[in-house]
Formats: sequence, structure tokens, C-alpha cells
Amino acid sequence: MSELKKAKIIVKNYDVQNLGEIDGLYTRVRIEDEQGATSYFKEVVIPKYLTRHGALTIDSPRTWYYKHSAKKSIIVVAIEKAGGKVEYDFDDLRVIARSTVLKGILITVAAIPVGVIAATATFGLGLFLIPMAFWYGYRNIFRLPGLLSRKKLVGEFAAHGVTVR
Repeated sequence: MSELKKAKIIVKNYDVQNLGEIDGLYTRVRIEDEQGATSYFKEVVIPKYLTRHGALTIDSPRTWYYKHSAKKSIIVVAIEKAGGKVEYDFDDLRVIARSTVLKGILITVAAIPVGVIAATATFGLGLFLIPMAFWYGYRNIFRLPGLLSRKKLVGEFAAHGVTVR
């Protein structure tokens, strides 16, 4: 599982892929750290609450608390504002975790019919989709909600010295 990481970053640019009621998915997010090194994230999920508090302000230093959901994909859990106050919303994260569970169930249920249809069209090569879909379903049903559980996040915030009410 991914542990909570804290990083002071400056967002240089990003592309908006999808904005929902609870969160937003941003792609090709280019950031610069304190040492001036530039890095990229393929996908960044930021709850709408944190976006309103300036999590994606360009050319302004922000401290992100985030977790990796994949190698180049992160979920921003909290931000630290200039005054030292940490902004977070566990209710939004709970809704995001529930939506990943529903997506995982949908992927798992659709895995075999989609694999059989693709296998028919591609003379059997589509059968490779079935284990991939099961893996993505497992990841969305068990792994991602485990990353965003309140109990785990409270303990990880405590390790960073942030008290959660």
C-alpha cells in the first residue's frame, strides 16, 4: 500500500480531463519541487473541496499530502495553506472510495462478456482482457478504498504531525 507523502510543490501546468461533483481528474500535471526539479504526474485526482482552497494554483508554492494509486497517478488527500493550516475532507474521500468500489464491481461483472466478445472479434486474443479486467476490478474494490480509509489516514497524518478532529 502507498503511504502518505508530503511535498512542497509549485504547479506549473495541467490539463483538465474530467470535473465531477466531488472531485476532478487532471492529466499531465507538471510540478516543480523545492530544489527546482521538474516532474510529471500522469493523473492527479483532487477533491473539489481542495480545489476551492487553491490546491492547483499555478506558480504558487503549495504543500500537498498525497498517496500514489499507481506509479504516475496520485490522489491529493490534503493541502497545507500558507498559515500552516491543513485542509482536508474525509467525507469527500469516502465518496471517492465508494465510487471506486462501484466501478470495480462494474468492471469485474463486465470482464467475461467483454473478453468473450473481444475474443470472438480478434480470434482469441481478446481473452487477455479478462485477467486484466479482474486485476483492475480487484484494485478498485479492495486496494484503493484501503488507501483512503479514515482510520489509515488519521494514523498517517499523525506520523506527519497533523492532528485530525
